[in-house]
Amino acid sequence: MLQDFVPTVWTFFEAYGWLTVLIIIFTYFMYKKYIYNVIRAQSDKRKVTEQNESDRQMRELVKDRMQLARERQQKEHNEKERSERMKLEQKQREETEKRRKRSQEGEKGWNIIGHYSSTSSTATTLVSTKKPQEYATEIIDNLLGSTSITIIGYSTCPKFRKACQLVATYRLDISMFRVFEFDKQPDWPVEEILVVLENRFQTRESPFVFIRGEYIGGLEEIRKHDKSRGLDKF
Repeated sequence: MLQDFVPTVWTFFEAYGWLTVLIIIFTYFMYKKYIYNVIRAQSDKRKVTEQNESDRQMRELVKDRMQLARERQQKEHNEKERSERMKLEQKQREETEKRRKRSQEGEKGWNIIGHYSSTSSTATTLVSTKKPQEYATEIIDNLLGSTSITIIGYSTCPKFRKACQLVATYRLDISMFRVFEFDKQPDWPVEEILVVLENRFQTRESPFVFIRGEYIGGLEEIRKHDKSRGLDKF
């Protein structure tokens, strides 16, 4: 059978070989010219579609993560804001309570360092029925021996406030550091006290600073004393 097939094929190519070659060349040309480009275009289009889909999924994933991050940040911000608001409200309540207590302490006043400042805080209870000059002298005498550091002045005086703040940085106990403010001592004869201070120390200028009962001066003098000796070595 094979012997019959080979001559038949050979006979065919002898008769139609040129046509077969021409058809093959034409088919190859058409494939390269049209079919190959169509197949390649479809393949490229499919790749682009797949890439676009992958990019879309990635964008959605990133978008979801960013949304979660924003929600988490917003939640943390809200919690922080709520905490700060609660702290502020608590502080306001505490301040309100302090003001209420102050208003209830009619005979007392608060001094610049947060201590009560009153005539009853002196070493000896003074009798206000005495003559103003005697009463003023006795007030000064009792104040000078009451603590290691004593500052007297007006609460509205900037130098007085700075002197008190300087000493307050040492966080001394109330038994060592006391402040008395003229404008918060309703029972004091302030003018007579100023006369006594002027007669003794030749000045009426606030503040009056005393260390161990000795008058050293005002703001500048206590600053010099702080630099040279300190204010906590008693």
